[in-house]
Amino acid sequence: MKHEKHTFVPALPCTPLHSLALLLLLSLLAISCRKEADYIPYPGENSKLAYSNYTEQFQYLWKVMSTGYVFWDVDTVDWDAAYDRYLPRFEALDSKYQDSGYVRTAELEELYLGLVGKMRDHHMLFRVKNLHPAPGDITPYLTIRPGLLEVEDRNYYIEGRGDAQTALKAFLAGITSQYTVADTCSGTAYIPEFGTTVYYHYCLFTLADGRQVPYLWTTNAALTPVMRDMAGTPSYNAIDRWLTAICTTPRNQLAGFILDTRSNGGGYQDDLDYLIGSFINQRIEIFATRYKEGPGRLEYSAWCPYYQNPNPNYHRDITAENIPYVVLVDVNSVSMAEIEPMVIRDVFPTAHIIGERTYGGTGPLQNDAVDLNYGGPFGNSSAYNHYVYTSTFEALMGGKVREGEGLVPDEQVLRKDDPAHSFKPQLDAALNYIKNH
Repeated sequence: MKHEKHTFVPALPCTPLHSLALLLLLSLLAISCRKEADYIPYPGENSKLAYSNYTEQFQYLWKVMSTGYVFWDVDTVDWDAAYDRYLPRFEALDSKYQDSGYVRTAELEELYLGLVGKMRDHHMLFRVKNLHPAPGDITPYLTIRPGLLEVEDRNYYIEGRGDAQTALKAFLAGITSQYTVADTCSGTAYIPEFGTTVYYHYCLFTLADGRQVPYLWTTNAALTPVMRDMAGTPSYNAIDRWLTAICTTPRNQLAGFILDTRSNGGGYQDDLDYLIGSFINQRIEIFATRYKEGPGRLEYSAWCPYYQNPNPNYHRDITAENIPYVVLVDVNSVSMAEIEPMVIRDVFPTAHIIGERTYGGTGPLQNDAVDLNYGGPFGNSSAYNHYVYTSTFEALMGGKVREGEGLVPDEQVLRKDDPAHSFKPQLDAALNYIKNH
């Protein structure tokens, strides 16, 4: 047995309007039980391997996915049957190229869409270069995101995480005219690891009976860098005021509190130090991960538990005091922004999740991890004609692998049920729940 520190890197986007959106940045302390047998190279390490035709390209990608994909225990795709079904079709593309001198990218995309379009990994991005594109093809590259395809089929999906962020910011800007608010603070912070600016908003709602409800919303799970490096900034103050209000307001004045993860692209696992660690008294196990450690499809490491410690700077036992912990989620709550409410609901009996079923990308990601894991991202689309971004680890939360499913809220409130598709009904539901509990 050995202890390893894994540092996880940002995931690729899951929405077309935010091509640089980040889904997940995790840092896990894992306990691995790797076998001592001679290491068999992960095929993804051979991404420089040349292939000269469409059949070889298909066979190579199928082989790497066959051995390095981490969700074969829960994925329903019959991968062997897919090989038998699609091999003749790729061979036919090679014959077509011999006859005409090109293959249209749309034809190649149709085959790969059938091959990987329904895979379980909602972080996956599958990019392949057409070896012989037709004259007039706009691009030789095709890109498939199985998670986005599944999410777009949901009858409550509203396109565009960027639009959702804009709408939510406008809504929060006018929040004082819709509710009684005792305190408010907003800020932004540029997070270099994300390559983007993150928005933070805190407000302290006052109910009709005088009790208070602290509320916090961010566009990414990025409390950690702000609290670590940006003391005194508006963003720091927004987070600090939320936590301080929760931890210091007398119980007869504190009705409950709200964490809003809607339209949140994910981020730091260490944020759980604040979102869970602030409200527990002792170290607890909150989830576990495992990885592929060999070429067999079900050749996994042991489950490696992750433990959460109490936060030394903020503390309140919300379970003992029966304080409602409400989390708002929507279809654009992605990665860490859906892992947070999943774990919160698993840990706290007073948790209540309101909104829409979340995106479904829960597998931790780590680039260049082939020295530790037999799987994960591989390739380079410009240098090697392919790039596949796929989860490195499988996560177990509440005794279940929730990849591809997301979190089903305790109370469903859909934006599409509101003619304006506004965020107000979901927030109203959160305040009403707290008021009545």
